[in-house]
Amino acid sequence: MDIILDNNNDNRQDYEEMIPFFSIASKNFDQDLVILKKVLHQFEQRTHSENAYKFSERATLAAGWWFYDIFFKHDFVQKIFQLLLPPNYSHKDKKAATLKIVDTFQDQIKKNGSDARIKMFGDIPIAAGWWSWLLR
Repeated sequence: MDIILDNNNDNRQDYEEMIPFFSIASKNFDQDLVILKKVLHQFEQRTHSENAYKFSERATLAAGWWFYDIFFKHDFVQKIFQLLLPPNYSHKDKKAATLKIVDTFQDQIKKNGSDARIKMFGDIPIAAGWWSWLLR
């Protein structure tokens, strides 16, 4: 089953400016969507960004979980990295940076009452064990 997400602006050009950043797995679609929007809005405020993210056009239901992606603008991604990683952080350690960013967002949505799971888009090797646990 697929559902079309209600994005603020369905302009195809916006997607071309954005990159897929997070993949979401959610059991409570409506509640988690509201929480994700709230957390992302807070990060927009902290980075002085506007319209910096967009949800994928479709969400897919499989095995009781909703799956969809979140797209970020390039400058928003840079600001998130600057905000969450210390200035002397080695850019060579991509795995640790990825985990830090995912953990930060995961903690924020959990604090707001969501049980959704977040991973970096297309990042199966780093989180394969965790992601396979999710799908059990």
